[in-house]
Amino acid sequence: MNTNHLSLFKRVIMTGSISQVAKEIHVSQPAISMMLKRLEQDVGVPLYTIVGRNISATDAGLTLMEFAESILSLEEQIYRSMEEFRQGSRGKIVVGVSKVIGTYLLPKIILSFNEKHSNITVDLEIRADHDIESLVRLGNVDIGITLTPPKDHFSLRVRKITDDQLIGIQPPFTIDSNTIFVPSDIPIEINEQIGNQTKSIFSTEAVKHFVMEGMGYGVILKSTVELEVSCGKLKYWDGYDSYSVTTNVMTRPAERLSKSVWFFLDHLESINT
Repeated sequence: MNTNHLSLFKRVIMTGSISQVAKEIHVSQPAISMMLKRLEQDVGVPLYTIVGRNISATDAGLTLMEFAESILSLEEQIYRSMEEFRQGSRGKIVVGVSKVIGTYLLPKIILSFNEKHSNITVDLEIRADHDIESLVRLGNVDIGITLTPPKDHFSLRVRKITDDQLIGIQPPFTIDSNTIFVPSDIPIEINEQIGNQTKSIFSTEAVKHFVMEGMGYGVILKSTVELEVSCGKLKYWDGYDSYSVTTNVMTRPAERLSKSVWFFLDHLESINT
């Protein structure tokens, strides 16, 4: 099976248009149609239907799309690994993180890592915590960093790094509101100590702004609010008993890790010891 045909099939199904893909990759529509037909011949079943100008996958095509994700990801891993053998320590790492970790924790980590390994590129894949475990297992990302432990500990290598706290915040002035804002981008159950006055909103950044406007209190990760506290825009709220939050670092088995990934894991460990 030709992986170029798989990649093309995936792209056509995702866009729903052969003509659009033809323009994007500068290949004629008949040439693309021919490659799709060859892919169908390889697997022996119809993979798509065309109605007007729109193309959509059959049930078999949707199943093939699922396998294509893993096959193409593995192919990319092979090329990246071979490139590292050719170039020494030069490489690329894909790190899967939630939005809150990618926004507040990773920038300073990547900056200090790049100071030591300037030839290694770190790309972020922003996903929900519950998706990252499967992305690591499938090989779509090299490293997963989450605030929730993986469900399947046996197929992954997991390192636990405690480097944050869940804390309360309030504005620097007196307020009448008893509302406590909790961000939905932190996948952690908040303690029952704050009762039933919580209100979930869409992001940590939104919680900070709601609290700064005096609309209530907030419960967020300490690392996400250090700047606002140092500037006097927010204060720590003693109405919430803070507690440590564990950051989980997940990878595939050791024999599948590239040199670049090991460098990054060692860096994570060094900055948290």
